[in-house]
Amino acid sequence: MSNYKGSIRNMKIGAGGFFVLALTIIAVLFMSVSVVSATPKLKSKLPDLCYDCHKDLKKGLEDRHVHFLFKQGKCITCHNSHVSKNKGLMIQDVNAVCLGCHEDISTIIKKGKIHTALRDNDCTGCHFPHSGKNEHLLTQEEKALCLKCHEDLSMKLNQKYACAPFKEGKCSSCHNSHASEQGNLLTKPAVALCKDCHWPKCTAEQISIASLVVDTDCTTCHSGHSSPDKGLLGPFGHKVFLEKKCDECHNPIEEKKPVTTKIEGEKLCFNCHKRSMSKYQYVDNDIHVKGAKNPCTVCHDYHASDNESLTMSETKLCVNCHEDTEKRTTAMEKVLKAAVCEPIKERKCFECHIPTHSDLPMNFRAEEIPLCARCHASQHKITHPLGNDVIDPRDGEPVTCNSCHSMHSSQSEFMMTHDRKRALCIQCHKM
Repeated sequence: MSNYKGSIRNMKIGAGGFFVLALTIIAVLFMSVSVVSATPKLKSKLPDLCYDCHKDLKKGLEDRHVHFLFKQGKCITCHNSHVSKNKGLMIQDVNAVCLGCHEDISTIIKKGKIHTALRDNDCTGCHFPHSGKNEHLLTQEEKALCLKCHEDLSMKLNQKYACAPFKEGKCSSCHNSHASEQGNLLTKPAVALCKDCHWPKCTAEQISIASLVVDTDCTTCHSGHSSPDKGLLGPFGHKVFLEKKCDECHNPIEEKKPVTTKIEGEKLCFNCHKRSMSKYQYVDNDIHVKGAKNPCTVCHDYHASDNESLTMSETKLCVNCHEDTEKRTTAMEKVLKAAVCEPIKERKCFECHIPTHSDLPMNFRAEEIPLCARCHASQHKITHPLGNDVIDPRDGEPVTCNSCHSMHSSQSEFMMTHDRKRALCIQCHKM
């Protein structure tokens, strides 16, 4: 009997426990509903909520050209609505946001040479992010925008003869404004680009040589922009070429027959340009020209050039062999952005290196310290001790600028090899 009563009591306790459990579940569900209902509701829908404050921005919807995401009111595709470490509450840095959608540009960047403006991580330097009056959301008309940085070309617009696209300010007819596998960011090789508009009609001594030059880079004789001479010769060139005195260097020219020179190789150049005339010595058998038929023409255009010294464009010449250096330089630029030495940023290799005219390490134009001091005069006055009397304990060599700075591979401020706050110092000063 007692066992029976105990069983009933246990059943009652069990029922009470079940009742408590049921109440607990109901309470949890009620709290869940309360939490859901407590989630903040936006005062109005996007993008109207954004326009409550950004009234001027809304006016951009009336512009001629409107970015499709802005037009659709998808503000939070690019912006974080609460907090960000990036300017404008961007979800990432500007270039990363833009290239996330513009995959075609992202692809060519991986293959080709990159426009300086893009290397500086500044899409918005050329494009409005929301809307604008110009095609492609350019901040200015194409001609004005390009000339803002390429000021040297402004003067060329006043020359008597000019290439039609250049004169009309249609820079993108010939150049890719983001990146290209071609030198000078051309959309295709120069010879193919020029033939899109005009087939070669070149003559020498009144004899047609069109069939001989049909596959030759046009820019070895002609400017791609403008010139005071008909045919856009130059702007810089051998005097005899600009005066069309071909017979000074060439044997008599005959139609559809190879054009030959009176003297072979560098002897032709040294016939006029004596070795003693240059302030920089000529180095025989320099690795850059070893085995070349004419060492001079490895670096110099023999007819005309955009450069006064008739040197070829470094972007066409140097990068073709020094691909690894170019990759390291590009990686450095992504980290340091605009804080990169100007000649390196502009790929003006000949500002520091002069192949075949210097037997110094890496064909430097001068010894390392005075070479850097040419541009960095003020920094040189307050620099770490340098020179033959200051020995680097790591290699026993004198300390120079390159002992602490890495010109093409730096990932640290001021193009240092390591972080200057500590890591750089302890390379030599063991604590």
